[in-house]
Amino acid sequence: MADDSDRLVYVNGRLVLQRDAVISLFDVGRLYGVTLYESVRTFRHEFFKLEEHLRRLAGSLSYAGLAGRVDLDRVLKAVRQVLTANEHLTHPDDDLWVCVEVTPGETFPMPLVSPQSAEPTIVAYSSALPHASYARHYTEGKPVVTAPFRNIPPQCFEQRCKSRSRFPHYLAKRHAHQVDPDAFALLLDTDGFVTEGTGANIFFVSNGILLTPTTRNILDGISRQTVLDLARRRGMAVLEKDLTLYDAYNADEAFWTTTSYCILPISSIDGRRIGTVWPGPYAKAFLDAWSEDVGVDIVGQAQRFAGGGMVK
Repeated sequence: MADDSDRLVYVNGRLVLQRDAVISLFDVGRLYGVTLYESVRTFRHEFFKLEEHLRRLAGSLSYAGLAGRVDLDRVLKAVRQVLTANEHLTHPDDDLWVCVEVTPGETFPMPLVSPQSAEPTIVAYSSALPHASYARHYTEGKPVVTAPFRNIPPQCFEQRCKSRSRFPHYLAKRHAHQVDPDAFALLLDTDGFVTEGTGANIFFVSNGILLTPTTRNILDGISRQTVLDLARRRGMAVLEKDLTLYDAYNADEAFWTTTSYCILPISSIDGRRIGTVWPGPYAKAFLDAWSEDVGVDIVGQAQRFAGGGMVK
C-alpha cells in the first residue's frame, strides 16, 4: 500500500517526495510563525471553492505585508500540480485535501529589518482526508469543552488572517483533550462571547433560527459561508450575533463547520446535552443539501473510508 512518503509536495517551484522536502531552519515561518495558509478539499477529485480560498489567502498576504511579493497564479499552479501528482494515491470514490503555505522566506538574522531581501517560501502538500477522526461523530455527535484560554482579540491580531500562529488554539486543544480525549475545544473572547473552535466555526439552532457568532473575532470560514448560503436557500432565519455560553447551553441543536468534514453535529457542551439525535434535523438537512450540490454523500464517504482511502 502506498503511504504518505510516496506523495509529492511542492517546495518553491519544485515537486519533490514528501520525505525529501525541506525548508530553511531560518525561515521566518518557523522562527516567527509567520505562515499564511489555506486548506482546500476536493469532491469527486475537483477542488471545492478554490477561488474563495485563494481570495482569503490574498487577504491574509495583504495583512502580512506580502501581497506584492507573492504571485497568486503561482500559488494556484502549485495547488493544482500537487493535486494532479497525488490523486492516483486516493481511491476514485474518496477525496483528499491540499494545503498551501506561504512565508516571508529566509531573512535571518533580521527578518523585520530587511524583509524584501528574501524570496517568499511557497509550499503545497496533500494528504488523505482524516475520516477516521470524525466519521462516527456524524451519528454520535461531538462533545465540546470550553477552554479557559481566550481567543486573541482583534485589537491584537486580526482573526480573519488565516495563520499558523495559533498557540492559544494549541493550549485549548490540549485542555479539551485532558478533560475528554474525544472533545473539541470551544474558545470564548475576552468579553466572554463564543468565538470558534480550534479549526472550525460553530452554529446553533434555537426555535428554528440559525445562530452563529459575528465575524468580529473569528476566521470567516468557507464552510461557514456555505452553510449560511444553504440556510438562506431554505428561507431559514439567520442571526449573526454575539452569543454567550447561556445561548450555547440552551440551543436545540449545535454543529461545527470546517473544510474536512463540512458539518459535524455537537452532542454536548461542557457536559450539557445538546439535542437528542445526531445529526439534528437542521444539520442533517444541510448535510443532505451540501451532498447533493457536490455529488458526494459526505457522511457515507467518511464512514466508508474511515479505515483509510489510499489505493493499493
